[in-house]
Amino acid sequence: MNTPGSIPYTPVNYTFPFPKIRAQGTLAAIGSCFAQDIAMTLLDSGMRGMINPNGILYNPYSINDALQRLECGYTESDFFELNGLWHSWRHHGAFSAASAAEGAEKANESAKRFRRTLKKADFFLMTVSTAVVYKHMPERLVVANCHKAPGNEFEQSVLSYDTCRAAMRNACEIIRSYNAKCPIIITLSPVRHNPGDLTTNSLSKARLRAAAADVCAKVDGCAYFPAFEILNDELRDYRFYAEDMLHPSELARKIILERFLDACFIPRAKADYEAAELRRRQSRHIPIAKQEE
Repeated sequence: MNTPGSIPYTPVNYTFPFPKIRAQGTLAAIGSCFAQDIAMTLLDSGMRGMINPNGILYNPYSINDALQRLECGYTESDFFELNGLWHSWRHHGAFSAASAAEGAEKANESAKRFRRTLKKADFFLMTVSTAVVYKHMPERLVVANCHKAPGNEFEQSVLSYDTCRAAMRNACEIIRSYNAKCPIIITLSPVRHNPGDLTTNSLSKARLRAAAADVCAKVDGCAYFPAFEILNDELRDYRFYAEDMLHPSELARKIILERFLDACFIPRAKADYEAAELRRRQSRHIPIAKQEE
């Protein structure tokens, strides 16, 4: 146990098992809102790349499905109308559109851009968040997003360990089919995804963590980064959660990102991030002389 100042804490020791990733490289990322936050910050810091071809996804089944369908394409029949918009069970609400044709066009363009990005990516970030899934019973389909459809149309379940492992393993194999060399980094989102049932939340996280360990042990060039452990075992304090007590606070995200950069990237990457943070702070600052005008 270390003691910085007067506050004791237990650090999570981690060593990235592959050569450090270059700065200003190309990233491809898929997964939860936590992956979106991390990847967007890296893009703002000067990296290139693309996140989430189907929008934010939370469970490994939907992540694998999105990657499997990168080449298949989407048609108007993949979209349904609800409350004045056309939605896809395989996509986040960001892909909902005024017509099925517009939705399919958006989905196909996104898949095309993600394929191009994946082929040249310097690393791939996959963040799973929950093993809890919802099956739309009329379609008998595990959905990526419920789109506020009536709750009685869905059946909730928790993916088994074997299903989580198979989905994550297959997702890695698809990534490898596009890019044989880029490191695949798997993280487990620290967000409490099932706040109303924390025992289910713990079961869900445990299955995902065990599956990630097995996949990283068996897939070449695949490594786990302990974002979940840093928040829950090292920081371990509600001060590091947002007001909803579910998501990491801005400070916690900053700490996890800096640990990620220190562990996995050459020093230039963190310097670029710090420079981007300084520019953001300066852009929010309004000089006194300007205020007086």
